[in-house]
Amino acid sequence: MCIFMWAGVVPANIDKAKMDDGTGYYGKPVPVSTTRDIIPADSSANEYCMWTQQQECLAYDPQDGYLEFVCRNFAIGNNLDVWQTDSAFSFTQTDENVYSQQLGGGARYPNSVASLDGQGPHISFPVLVSGAWGLMAGQYESGGWFSSYWDDPVDVGGGDINTHKCVGKQLPNGNILFIGSTDTDDILFRTYTPDLSTQVGAGVVSPATSYYFGYDINGGTAYVFYYDNALNVYYKTTTDGVNWSSQQTYNLVWPNPFTNNVFYWGQVAVTDAGNPILVFDMINGDDNEYPYVGKVYVSTASGQPCTEVGLTTSGAECFYPTIATGGNYVVVLFGEARSGTGINTFWDVYYNYSADNGTTWSTPRNLTVNITDHNNCLWQIAKRVDPAGNGQFFFAFGCAISSPLIDLYENIQSGSPTPSRWYVGRNPIVGIAENKTETPKKLALNIAPNPVRNQTSIAYALPKSGNVSITLYTADGRLVQTIDQGYKSAGFYTNTLDTRELANGAYIVVLKTDNKNINGKIVVAH
Repeated sequence: MCIFMWAGVVPANIDKAKMDDGTGYYGKPVPVSTTRDIIPADSSANEYCMWTQQQECLAYDPQDGYLEFVCRNFAIGNNLDVWQTDSAFSFTQTDENVYSQQLGGGARYPNSVASLDGQGPHISFPVLVSGAWGLMAGQYESGGWFSSYWDDPVDVGGGDINTHKCVGKQLPNGNILFIGSTDTDDILFRTYTPDLSTQVGAGVVSPATSYYFGYDINGGTAYVFYYDNALNVYYKTTTDGVNWSSQQTYNLVWPNPFTNNVFYWGQVAVTDAGNPILVFDMINGDDNEYPYVGKVYVSTASGQPCTEVGLTTSGAECFYPTIATGGNYVVVLFGEARSGTGINTFWDVYYNYSADNGTTWSTPRNLTVNITDHNNCLWQIAKRVDPAGNGQFFFAFGCAISSPLIDLYENIQSGSPTPSRWYVGRNPIVGIAENKTETPKKLALNIAPNPVRNQTSIAYALPKSGNVSITLYTADGRLVQTIDQGYKSAGFYTNTLDTRELANGAYIVVLKTDNKNINGKIVVAH
């Protein structure tokens, strides 16, 4: 039985001198070590921001090598922040409150749109009307990537149409195609010019008889997949966002690994050749304690058997898959419960990959194996991968953990299951980045986020072993505290600075070694 449940290079327009001085501040890039594989995205503490992988908070532009992450604001939950970087993580930039309720309601479930061909990126999101689902909205960074010049948000749906999803992507002709789902399960489309000034197409993809499965544009074609109460799967395609194909049936050969099978989450990615690949999880409906026993599958063609790509061990609790494509690669990211139940579940994040467009698959690999403390997280993968060499993929997750790499002290103290911060990571498709042992080439210091509300990460690269001290001073030179000191082997290190007891203002972090000193500025703004 099978049932369902809804359940790089530095851009030319950046001031390089300001990047090199180690100072990071709002609206300007913050330099970070290019050898770190997971870095904080200073956005939200609200887990709702990535509640469903049918939204897409993280997007990657493979032409320019840029990443964008959008999330609800830490302090003002109805506003949105945007975080950007390049594929090498050589800097980060956060624009706070790019959406500040200009359309009269709070934003929900935001999506990043990594627009190509040198155009500035976009974001899309639904907006509440009188506390209920309402508008489809889009917003454009008209100044270009990393410019912080965001135009006002646009109601792309045409009023209160009860939408709870608004997922935007760029068509081959440069226009932006927004797909919306309503609370009555209509699937709508709205197509706009890149500057969002002119609507060029609007209509209904599917009326209120089907449920959204996934949406992607690649290889010149946009696919929207949906399904009905009997788990029949359908799709429509468009190349221009105006003219659509007729409805086509996708014969998804549902696997039935359990006596009682429950379909939870589905998503779609399209290969560079223009072929859609579906991913979904199937849960054991007889397991009544969360996390449930589950399996993850991909479907690469209509009418063909699905391939299990998750952990195949007995009792595995594979859950919440997301999918990316690029070159000949397909990468699936999913969670597997390490321990605990309910909100106390410790989730590990795994990935599996295919190097031949989904025909054959490798073995799942654990991205979080070295994390030892409590971890509650949601995770997403950017739909596009960087296919150069062995390739790399990009992912985001929210968590409450403590480790040398990611230390969320505030969350550990409060015991709250809601993550204190979101992180963005990169990983080679072939090989595991977390086992790297390379030695830094030069002394480097990075502080992020900056400005700081409650805590920040102070990361440094040490090219030679020796004595190290990290101290914090006021702007006029008074010692505030010693953050770290002692003999260190060459390598990469991260400390967390709790700033809740510090007054607002500017501070100086001094990194001293046997051979050289580096200073960095912190701005505390509660």
